[in-house]
Amino acid sequence: MGRKTYRDAQGYLRFIDSGKLVHRWKAEKRLGRKLLPQEVVHHENKVKTDNRYSNLTVFESRKAHRAHHIKVAWTKTRRRRTLKR
Repeated sequence: MGRKTYRDAQGYLRFIDSGKLVHRWKAEKRLGRKLLPQEVVHHENKVKTDNRYSNLTVFESRKAHRAHHIKVAWTKTRRRRTLKR
């Protein structure tokens, strides 16, 4: 039987017994080690309750995580060039 969870005020899933964030726990299982306090776990599809391994990316810091968001925003908004014949 799985461990019981609840959704916190920010919309993330936490374990009832420990209060630990489920996505951080899943990332630790995948990496085979405890996450460092400064490491950030990012949900690629922006769905806070989607904790599949394929949807989680670990960043070494908040700064690296922020840079990822800036890069994604830039690539979505940049103008596409087309070749005219």
